[in-house]
Parts: sequence; structure tokens; C-alpha cells
Amino acid sequence: MSPLHRTLRLLLGLPQQRCAVRSTTEWLQLSDGVRLATSVIRPVAGDRDSAPVLLIRTPRTTLKRLDAARFEAHRIAESGYNVVLQECRGRGASEGHFAPFENEQRDGGETLDWIAEQPWGNDGVGLFGFGYAGHAAWAALAAAPDHVAAIAIGFHGRDPYSRIYSGGALQLDAALRFGLACSETPAPESDVDFERGLRHRPLCEADRVAFQHSDTWRAFLAHPRRDDYWTERTPQLPEHPPAALLLAGWYDTALQSQLADHAALVERAVASGSVAPELVIGPWAAGTEVGGRRRGRRRNVLLHHMIDFFDRRLRGSPTRGTPVRVFTNGEERWRELSAWPPPSARDSTWYLRAVRDADSPIDDGALSPAPPAPDEAPKRFRADPEDPVPSLGGALVSAPGPADQRSVESRADVLCYSSSPLTHDLLIAGPVHLQLHVASNTPDGDFTAKLVDVAVDGTATIVCDGISRARRHGGGEHDVWFEGDTPRQLEIALSATVCLFRAGHRIRLEVATSNFPRFDRNPHSRNCPTSAAPTAFEAAQLTVLHDALHSSQLTLPTIADC
Repeated sequence: MSPLHRTLRLLLGLPQQRCAVRSTTEWLQLSDGVRLATSVIRPVAGDRDSAPVLLIRTPRTTLKRLDAARFEAHRIAESGYNVVLQECRGRGASEGHFAPFENEQRDGGETLDWIAEQPWGNDGVGLFGFGYAGHAAWAALAAAPDHVAAIAIGFHGRDPYSRIYSGGALQLDAALRFGLACSETPAPESDVDFERGLRHRPLCEADRVAFQHSDTWRAFLAHPRRDDYWTERTPQLPEHPPAALLLAGWYDTALQSQLADHAALVERAVASGSVAPELVIGPWAAGTEVGGRRRGRRRNVLLHHMIDFFDRRLRGSPTRGTPVRVFTNGEERWRELSAWPPPSARDSTWYLRAVRDADSPIDDGALSPAPPAPDEAPKRFRADPEDPVPSLGGALVSAPGPADQRSVESRADVLCYSSSPLTHDLLIAGPVHLQLHVASNTPDGDFTAKLVDVAVDGTATIVCDGISRARRHGGGEHDVWFEGDTPRQLEIALSATVCLFRAGHRIRLEVATSNFPRFDRNPHSRNCPTSAAPTAFEAAQLTVLHDALHSSQLTLPTIADC
């Protein structure tokens, strides 16, 4: 091992090299003539031909010595694996045109066929990938499931639509960054003016304003609903999927998609009597630790989980006791669970009330287990898309994590509903859901929600959030508009969490109509949000109802025994 690699390993918190490896570069020619840059990284000693094989297909450059993907592949090979590291079509040195989500199934399937033909290949291949490489792994599995014995995916779901849209709204910050990264000649982030692009209207020009035209970005905007464009780019799950590990983060935009994948894997496992999928959810966003934790330690933790999984599934090492491991926010420790969602969790209902707590002047109302009275007054507020509520932490790609929300809670267009101080610790674990009765004097509107943990000193830490775009509520093919001030019921999924609210803390729900640039701005008119010019945006008068007939309510999955 070179002194430079030894230093890098120490800085990243990785153990020193366990066995020497050797790397060779192959040019895998596909059936259509395109050649893909493919590195084969193998242990030097031992019975190399019988060692398990792992395939990593990535859009990142892999031929440079110090590239992160190559470094991680070497780390895996040092554990005794034959690693095939391949650059996706049109990326790095690979030939062809890169079209996100389009070619990975065919290319991944042909690569698995090629591996099976090698002297060191076998039909017990493991697939691995973080981010887009995770999608490439799902796609390869769909193409050639018989070649695959295990799969480990981090921070990406099978469904690419859910990476770009949530609740009918565009996940703006994540989508623009990803769209520009998929350009033919992606630029270093330091050369891209994301701030200018995110604020530009019409939004369809944000790519050009930030840096350059992106066909990928514009295709995303052209398909705001889950139509055939997205269906064709979503790999199908085999009837008998292999052993699986999903690595997810509480502050990652892919969390809901990954939880949907986990549920589908559990269903298939029950039906076939096969091994249950494993799930690890940590204090991460796209693999990066948040909340002041060390990046190097995160990298080591993730690789440890992945290598341990493949050791158990491909080498027969002892299996661990529980299939689910989650980091508990508010408690800062890991918990082992028998299943997800936890079987012991029971839904508890917290009603939005008009009654204010005199001891908490910031509140616009209360969050209470007691249902509202018949005549409980609604709360009305004005929202102007020219001055959207700024995003703070959460799943904001550019600055994720458990951020303090007090600076936005003082705004007139943010409603705060808080519980009384808790008399005992309260653990919630599972998906969080909000049923909201609302009205607007404009045809369309967004309603955002944040679950917040309020400490005794007033610190208001975001736990999870969500959004519902009224025109697309329900996911139908046609827009549904507000009619006058007629109330509508909206459902908002606030993702999921495991969070311990300490005694003396308050549970707070923030309701607003924007969370920018986590989500794009709504013009409040019938204009398309992504093509609307600034003049098409207008302020709205919005109403949240919480009387007995229109009981807006927050559902929290609660575990009685902390």
C-alpha cells in the first residue's frame, strides 16, 4: 500500500489493507457495439477464482487512482472479493450516450452475462451501489435475476419518479442538481450558480441560467405525473428477489422510495418463504452524515454494513439477529427492530386545535389528543410566492439535517401547532401522516408540513416533512382546482422517522404553503408551475380548518414502551 493510500485510509477512518489486490481494465463490448470501461479488481493471494463477485455500475469516473468509487471498490476487494467496477454508458471513458435510467437494465444484464462467462465468474454475484449506482443495481437485477445472489442498495429507490417529485411537487433542489450532473459535460459544482438557477422563473430555464442546457432536467419537468415515461424507467422486482440490504437516511430524498422497496421485498419474501430483507436507516443524507458527525466515520460505517451483509449472504458468515437497524433521533443511539414499521407501534391521533397555549406565544394553535369543538375557528393566512418560506435542513440536498426552525416559525405565513410539554418520554417510529382540511381563494396551492421537536430551551428541530400540491392531489390524470373557498381534504405524507421526544419537550406541527428550494414554488394560478413567468404568480389567502366537521389531524406511530 502506498503512503498516500495509507494516509487516506487513516483520514477516512478505514482499517488498513487486509490483503493485496490487483486491478486490470477491460473494455466490455455490448451487443450494440458500445464499449464500457470495466475494471476488474481482484485479491492477489488465495483462491481468487472461487471468491464471491460484486458488480458496481456507476456514473462516476473510476479510472483515476484516487476516485472515491474506485477507492471503495479497492476496499471491498481487500476483504476478499472479486470486484467488477464499471462506468455507465456515456460516462467517464465508456462509449455511448448517457441517458439517465434508460440503458442500465440492458447494459447491466449483458455485464452479468459476461461475468458468468469468466473463469472467476459465477451465478452468485452480489450487486452494490450508492445513489444512481443503486438504480443501476436494481436495473441489472431486473435484467438477469438468475445471476444474482444478493443486492445492497444505498440512497436510491427503484422508482426514479419519487426522487424528483413528492406529493405532486417538484423536489427542486435535488432535481436541478441531479439534472445538471447528468449533462453531457457536467461541470464542477463550483462552476454552477445553483442559487441563481433555483430562483429563476420560468423554472424550465433554470438549467441554462445555472450553467447549461440539460435534456435530463427538461424531461423531468415535462413529466410531472407518474406516467409511462417514469414507468418505463422503473425496474421491475423479480418474483423471487435475492437477499437484500437497503441503506437509507432520515434526511435523504430517496427515503420514501426505499421504504416502498422494502415493503415490496417483505411481501415477496413472505409469499416465497425466502429470507427477509434487511434495512438500515441512519442519520444520513445521500450517504453523508449530518448533524456535526464525521464524514470519514460515516463512510466506514456504510462499508462495514455492506461488507458484513455480503459476508453473510455470499460466504455463509453468521447472520445477525434482527433484520432492521435504525438510528433514533432525539436519543442519538441505534435500535434493533424485528420489522419495519415496528409491529409494536400504534397510531395516535393529535388534533389541530384553534386554542392557543398562553405559555407559548409563537403558537397559532394547539396540537392535542382531544378532538376539536364543533365551532372551533379556522386559521387564515396570506402566502406570497415572491417571498417563499425558506428551507432549513431536513431533506434539503444542499444543506440537509436536523436544523433549528425558529427563524421560519416567526413568519406570518407559517402556522405552528404545539402540544403541551410532555409529561413523559414519547417514542414515535414509523410513517407520519397529516390529514388537513383547507381552502384557498386561488385555483391552486401547496400545503407543506413539518414535524418538529421543541426542546425546553425553545430549540425547534425538524424531524421530517412533506407536501401536497392541491391540483395533483390523489395522483389522477387531471388537475383538481380549489373552487371559491370550498374546503378540501388533503393528505400529506411526512415521510417516516424514529424519534424520541423527551419529557418536557413539545411536539410541534408547522403548516405553510412553501418550503423553498426543497420544493418548487406554486404560482397559485392555473399556470404550469415550471413554465409560469413571474407575472403569473400571485399571493393567496389560505385557510386551515379544525372544527369537528373538518378535523385536521396528525397521525403519529407511537411505541408505548421506550
